[in-house]
Amino acid sequence: MKKLAAFDLVVLGYIGIVTLVVLAFRPEGSLYYLGYHALAACLVALLVVAHERIGGKIWTFCRYWYVLFLCGAAFREMHYLIPQVHPFADHHFDQVLAGIDRRWFGDVDGFFLAWPLPLYDLLHLCYWFYFASTMIMGGVLYARKEWDKLKEYLAVVLTALFLSYLGYFLVPAVGPHHFLSPRPPQLNGMLLGERLHQAILAAEWTMPDAFPSGHALVSMIVIVMSWRLHRPTFRIVVGPSAGCVIATMALRYHYVVDVLASAAILPVAVLIGLALHRWWTRRTAAVLTTPER
Repeated sequence: MKKLAAFDLVVLGYIGIVTLVVLAFRPEGSLYYLGYHALAACLVALLVVAHERIGGKIWTFCRYWYVLFLCGAAFREMHYLIPQVHPFADHHFDQVLAGIDRRWFGDVDGFFLAWPLPLYDLLHLCYWFYFASTMIMGGVLYARKEWDKLKEYLAVVLTALFLSYLGYFLVPAVGPHHFLSPRPPQLNGMLLGERLHQAILAAEWTMPDAFPSGHALVSMIVIVMSWRLHRPTFRIVVGPSAGCVIATMALRYHYVVDVLASAAILPVAVLIGLALHRWWTRRTAAVLTTPER
């Protein structure tokens, strides 16, 4: 237990919460979900122990980058689990969120569909930059062997990501792009938009992942944490990450209120992640005497 890092606690905490959801609602295939959660927790324990006892480049790599695999698996799990614990076939929450947008901001679709065509291509690229943005900052810290900063970064990023995942359980909305039929041609831009949109649909399937916007929240986190931890990286990621926040709304993947919710969650996620990292670091300082390899 003492060899765990704060970001491991975030991962295990999320697994624990979703396990409680499964136990409370008893969805079909509960044993499969519970078995997956047990295997995921065992994987974390295995990598922590292997890194500590064996070390070396391979286990160090696995020790920090396993989070990519588990985050992807957690995302895919929601596709199957959320409809069983909080059905959303009536799209009630989409209607609520769309109504809030109309009342607060007026003709949102009209506003975002009136931009120059080349801008939509650029925004599609920014939207896809989300998948690389977290790895760029993490990769820089990993390459520089700044292990404490990397642990802090992962604690904050994972706190934000899993808070957004839990939001999907509470407010299962699929986003406005699923109700644009046919899809306005201007969203395809001039060259790239249609291909990149189809790739997003193929990767995400029909997911209730609108509220809050995980893309916007994690992009904001990357901006904040890169400013805090490594300014040269900040100068690289700030433009595309800010563009990703705008793209979530302009490309109609999210309601405006989704992004406002992400902005509200941002300071909470940063404070919780930093506080957890500092607390756990102090708690384990006496026993963490073996240097990273």
